[in-house]
Amino acid sequence: MARSTVPRPAATTLVVRDLARELQVLMLRRSRSASFMPGSYVFPGGAVDAEDGSIRAELCCLESRAKASLRVGVAEPAKSRVLSFMVAALRECFEECGLWLGAEPNIDLHTLEDTRRRLCTGASAGGGAVQISAALSQPLATTALAPWSHWVTPIDVAKRFDTIFFVALAPPGQEAFANTGETTRALWINPARALAMHADGELPLEFATRHTLESLLPFDTAASVMQAARTPRQIHAIHPRIARTPSGERLVLLPHDEGYADVMLSDPDGNGTAVVAVRDPPLSNDTAQTSTH
Repeated sequence: MARSTVPRPAATTLVVRDLARELQVLMLRRSRSASFMPGSYVFPGGAVDAEDGSIRAELCCLESRAKASLRVGVAEPAKSRVLSFMVAALRECFEECGLWLGAEPNIDLHTLEDTRRRLCTGASAGGGAVQISAALSQPLATTALAPWSHWVTPIDVAKRFDTIFFVALAPPGQEAFANTGETTRALWINPARALAMHADGELPLEFATRHTLESLLPFDTAASVMQAARTPRQIHAIHPRIARTPSGERLVLLPHDEGYADVMLSDPDGNGTAVVAVRDPPLSNDTAQTSTH
């Protein structure tokens, strides 16, 4: 039976750096007991909450809603609310791995560590973006984020997300960590190496995560990634489509895959009811979950 769950707005960040002349991206391993994508390696991110889109949050940002909307080339309805996606990206990155993106040079690392500790141990009175910004005496540096891609989970998946992927440079002097709740390991890794380890069964990756890593392969440095991300362009939402082969095998198709156009015609609402015969099934169909991370 087709699902009709409205996708929840979410944000994910590819934190990049250079080490030993090699591009690296930060990945976090989700706890095996997590209800969503247990055991998988993901990028820091999560759902947009109500406070992320509040006036209070906007007042803490380095840009207005209008400027963020002009800078990030996504379509409506996300475009008019893109600042809330960016606030969520900053908040989730700090909550999940302790990095405060776009930190000012005068940031107090001792205060940063104490805020991290209090958040992880539950000692903090609140973990919202505004509270974290106040505790660190740092603004919400949404200008540190550049848009990368936009993914929407297929309709027949139980948990659906409308996710904007951003990129940001790793903040100097800060160390990423995995908290003891949602994530269990923080890993800096070259995208090609991550994909090779996944192919060998050593690094569990979900659909959108894997394709996002593939999109980083043309780049050798963090600076080149950021330059590409900051180039003005229209970012079209990627809508993976679910279909079945005549034998009943489940396929996840992307716009460039054989059969995608046929699925769009026979199942325009994306209910996952289309049956297609394809000569070469996509290599990416080793997992059914299209993640938000």
